[in-house]
Amino acid sequence: MKKYLIIITAALLTGLTSCVDLDLYPLEELSDGSFWKTAKDAEMAVSDLYPSLPYWVVDEDINSDNAVHGIKWAAGNVSKGIYDPLDFSWSGTYTVIRQTNLILSKIDEIPDYNQEDKEKVLGQTYFFRAFHYFDLIRSFGDVPYIAKPLTLADQAGVTRTPREEVYAKMMDDFDRAIAYLPVSWPSSQYGRITKGAAYAMKARAALYYGNWQVAADNAKAVMDLGVYSLYDQNNTGKYAELFWEKTDGCDEFILVRQFKPNENDWGLIGWECFPTLGWGGINPTQSLVDAFEDIDGAPIAQSTVYDAKKPFENRDPRLEVNVLHDGETMYGKTIKVAPLKSSGNTGIGQHGDATATGYYQQKWLDPSIDPQSTGWSMGKDAVEIRYAEVLLTYAEALNEISPLANDAFDAVNQVRRRVGMPELQNTNASLPTYCATQDDLRQRIRNEWRVEFALEGGKRQWDIRRWGIAEQVLNEPFRGLRYKLVKDSLNAQKGDNNMICILYEGDEIIVAGYGGYEPHNYVYPVPQEERDLNPNLTQNPGY
Repeated sequence: MKKYLIIITAALLTGLTSCVDLDLYPLEELSDGSFWKTAKDAEMAVSDLYPSLPYWVVDEDINSDNAVHGIKWAAGNVSKGIYDPLDFSWSGTYTVIRQTNLILSKIDEIPDYNQEDKEKVLGQTYFFRAFHYFDLIRSFGDVPYIAKPLTLADQAGVTRTPREEVYAKMMDDFDRAIAYLPVSWPSSQYGRITKGAAYAMKARAALYYGNWQVAADNAKAVMDLGVYSLYDQNNTGKYAELFWEKTDGCDEFILVRQFKPNENDWGLIGWECFPTLGWGGINPTQSLVDAFEDIDGAPIAQSTVYDAKKPFENRDPRLEVNVLHDGETMYGKTIKVAPLKSSGNTGIGQHGDATATGYYQQKWLDPSIDPQSTGWSMGKDAVEIRYAEVLLTYAEALNEISPLANDAFDAVNQVRRRVGMPELQNTNASLPTYCATQDDLRQRIRNEWRVEFALEGGKRQWDIRRWGIAEQVLNEPFRGLRYKLVKDSLNAQKGDNNMICILYEGDEIIVAGYGGYEPHNYVYPVPQEERDLNPNLTQNPGY
């Protein structure tokens, strides 16, 4: 049973949590007479950083080619290919960075601070500062780099720092975090940042910018710690459980944000999909469905066992874990997606929140939780990093350094073996898993990223950017399943004009996608509110 990291924001910490603009107001520092006098003060301050870990990212695959939002009003402009500087903000991120800078500037004032305990606080603080600077540069490119609490005079001269310079400083912070953080914490401190989390985040940052050796080295460092492993690594059929509450605290999870039912709910199931009500949530695209290989490890376009009229048969088991489709039973009810009134609320387009593609998201539909009664109150942790990411990072980076390296195959194949998928290899050209060239393995690893992390953490939107393929995939129409309506001449039915629906034949659903994605969209526009406050901040080209 997982323990909960208690995060307390005392009244004395008002200055830490106030939301002020980077370049408008000075930091309101806490009184030396009331704070920064004991180790507990520092520990409270660093605990206050944990709510900044992301959690509402399960729906961010709508910002990629993986999914569209079934709840139409909830789809933001980015998912429509609209990048309006007025829609963006970074003040919340800089508020957290300001907190880290305050801790680093004040911690040495605490007398008689046990060095080991002090280093743990420092490690967490450096991690959070690096974590948020990575989020900033990945999103905006050049950003102001602030490494100390600012005075009003300081803020008046703030400008954007070149991304490369911020990246170097950020990586130094990850190194400090790695040096100070423990490999593990007592069970009562579950959820605290560990050395493995710092290694893994440094590897993620290096991978994003193509620093292959750094990515490989840090991913390998996580592997060598020997404390993480894939859940159900021996493939006993429990992969779906990885996304249910029962697995919180398992050895695959490296960095999580904790949640407790009825205390800090985030409505994961309720928002993502009420399948028996037809609540749209996140609707997978046909492109995502087609990305899952057949059971022999062949892409479906090259498969000898794939049947387009029975597309969910003989497929990678992860397809069923991710995608809820017509005919499945969930919560005691058979799901129908045919676009007819007889289908009920779950049918395509039957109401404003019904599925737009003919598919529903399934990944977090925990069968032990009835979403119609308790789905809005659940304790599933939001997992930011799991061990599968480390393995794929190592495989991708190593293949770029040493094409077709055995260890690259081994790393990606650990992820595949866990769900019973055939291993990729370069020894038997007669098998569909054969990778003859570096690019063959590169493309298979990229697809592994897509299917392993489908509808999870918004990873796809960043992967297509770092691979330089966002224009290619986002400017294609987004598609749903195929279906056709035919006259039921044998068994006349009441309603629906005696029509029946045949799925997986006929015309495909076309859903409005991005369109017009341009090279400058690889980074977001600098928030207009920040430029209005500070004329020294330049805008990214194209906006």
